[in-house]
Amino acid sequence: MVMWKTRLWVIAASVLAVVALAAGCSSSSSSSSPSAATSAAAAAPSSSGLDGSAGAAASGSAAPGTDVGLTSTTIRIAAIDDINTAVQPGMFQRNVNAVQAWAAMVNAQGGLAGRKVVVDVCDSKLDPNATTNCVIKACENDFAMVGTAANALTDFSDLDTCKDAAGKPIGIPNLAAFGFPPYSCDKVTYLVSGVGSYCATAKENPQTYTANIADFRYYQSHFPNLHGVWVYNDDVPTVRITSVPGFQAGANLGIKKDGQGFYPSSGAAPQSALTPITQVMKQNGSTFGYGGATPQNTILLRKEAQLQGLNNTVKIWACNSGCYDQSFLQQGGSAVDGEYALLTYLPFYTDYTSNPTLKALVSAVGGINNINGNALESYIDALLFQDAVGKAVANGGTLNRQALFDALNKETSFTADGIIGATNIAARTLSPCAVIAQVQNGQWQRVYPSKPDTFDCSPANLVTIKMNLNQ
Repeated sequence: MVMWKTRLWVIAASVLAVVALAAGCSSSSSSSSPSAATSAAAAAPSSSGLDGSAGAAASGSAAPGTDVGLTSTTIRIAAIDDINTAVQPGMFQRNVNAVQAWAAMVNAQGGLAGRKVVVDVCDSKLDPNATTNCVIKACENDFAMVGTAANALTDFSDLDTCKDAAGKPIGIPNLAAFGFPPYSCDKVTYLVSGVGSYCATAKENPQTYTANIADFRYYQSHFPNLHGVWVYNDDVPTVRITSVPGFQAGANLGIKKDGQGFYPSSGAAPQSALTPITQVMKQNGSTFGYGGATPQNTILLRKEAQLQGLNNTVKIWACNSGCYDQSFLQQGGSAVDGEYALLTYLPFYTDYTSNPTLKALVSAVGGINNINGNALESYIDALLFQDAVGKAVANGGTLNRQALFDALNKETSFTADGIIGATNIAARTLSPCAVIAQVQNGQWQRVYPSKPDTFDCSPANLVTIKMNLNQ
């Protein structure tokens, strides 16, 4: 649910960047319930696989092409991540681990485009100056940036004007794990969870937003006439862009707002700060509560609700994908039992054994507990990079940064070997595909669709809404 200044750490630490986009950003007039017959569509495999075929050159030789970070034997990529930070040591180390694991697997099977993949890790430290220095180094030494999780980037000029080997300022391809506007609207940045409709209308009044409301449709289909509150993070103003429109979509669908409906809250807020919100829920007999600020904030909301006796009335407690993490279970304990979360990728805690590409990552990093949603996003970026390189060198194509840009701009149905639903990366749009997970007996379980390796891909999951949030 991302690239801003000092207080952005609250979002970064809580995985809200991936989360907020997954939670949806829009409104809809559709209120139809998802049906099991139409919603359990599995995404078709992509061509990115880890079998060494993608990007392989004829007869094992290197595909033609040179550029910054690209020689006849190596292809260098930058993994720029906030790792050693004052807020949380090792914050996005798992993102780095995922990219390195992918590179090791690719190299073990012959490399990419006939070349060995070299990962240059740069710790952006959640610091604007360190981040800028990392980007400058990547521009000078690397072919592309892959799986980026650098949350203090506020100046995009070094990305956008990075020169290729010919001296042309075409930019450096940046496959980012997550990002909020304006970062997610940057012209050389590619995100799986795109906000293209907002980016295209950012200077208009109102703006157009798109959201995946598969979760709200699911909740309404099982518990009609829900009413309650949504909580969102207000540490960074731009977060509203990826939160409030989706909440309004849920309200438009029929989940009635209690009180003011949408309540801002800091990721660093103490439990007492959530008392007024739970009091609103108690006074209205709310049956719905959505924790969309940070996972820690959601845990405190659930604990305060438990203290106030709200668990007797609330039928749906929901969160975004940031909560889909073992640490959420460990810190929340019994207070978060029953929590739902919307995911736009396979629920890896339960599905990793049935998806070969996901299983390969789990094995490479030493077990399922060594990945989280952010790490998976970086892995998906690496698979996207692999797929785009393969397309760039297909049929004897010459590889360079421009060719990579061209290939990325033709990625219209990317699935990361089934880890995500078919996504139009080129158009920077959301996929309608989603999965609902729930905390049951202290563990995250897939609940909808129930069949492993499937998604609800109903077109009705995507909705649009016009709002003015640029205030």
